[in-house]
Amino acid sequence: MTIRTLVLIALLVPLAGCYAPEESSENVFRVATTTSMRDSGLMDVLMAEFQTIHGADIEYVAVGTGAALRLGEAGDVHALIVHAPEREEAFIEAGFGTNRTEIAWNSFVVLSPITLPSDIHEAFAEVAEREQCFVSRGDGSGTHEKEQAIWQHLNTTTSLPIVTDADGVHPAGDWYMSIGQGMGATINMAYEKRCVTLSDRGTALQFQDRIDLNRYEFENEEVHNPYSLIDVTSQPHPLNAVFRAFLLNEGQDLIRSYAINGEAAFFVHESR
Repeated sequence: MTIRTLVLIALLVPLAGCYAPEESSENVFRVATTTSMRDSGLMDVLMAEFQTIHGADIEYVAVGTGAALRLGEAGDVHALIVHAPEREEAFIEAGFGTNRTEIAWNSFVVLSPITLPSDIHEAFAEVAEREQCFVSRGDGSGTHEKEQAIWQHLNTTTSLPIVTDADGVHPAGDWYMSIGQGMGATINMAYEKRCVTLSDRGTALQFQDRIDLNRYEFENEEVHNPYSLIDVTSQPHPLNAVFRAFLLNEGQDLIRSYAINGEAAFFVHESR
């Protein structure tokens, strides 16, 4: 057994009470998804309903989009639910995936202890100008990709100095912290250290009663955050088509109705 396989087994999250490790087999349908799908609570809702309807052996691992795509490249999972469109397109063009389909969307939001402008670029510029501490996921996730794109935009439009290193593209300075963690851990650190962070709306809503940070939502097109299902080319599974049909039918009703403290966490295409 390879180290990669051991890591995958350690990460795979079986549905509660469904499968013990010794019961797992090559017939189990495995999905890699983002930590935002897990931390928002939506993924567990979708997986439980899918199992109820189809009685299927299904497991998922929640990692950043970059890590999910690498699992797909290695053929360690059968399908992905991710949210970094440009990287998804490159993944498919390289022959690793097929049938990319948007299943849900929400928006990126900023969580902050300080007052910020109502434009996403102006908000980031304000953070940089004040050198207000900022916590980045720094994990190659879709959220991290979006954050880097905003810093790059400010570099182009306002000459904001940025650096490129192991943490990605970002401003220089001790006020910027990259932690290489999922969305929940990043929000917790931002709260504890009174810092700013970028989050998906679903996870931000899940944490709103546990943190004392203002949530800023924006009208910029850049904050649109689509989640797509992709089949892994090297690992076809009989449940690929079944899972896709579920997400585009019963799953859409679950996504549409999923709310946190009365607020919608995700939306389906017809609601955009």
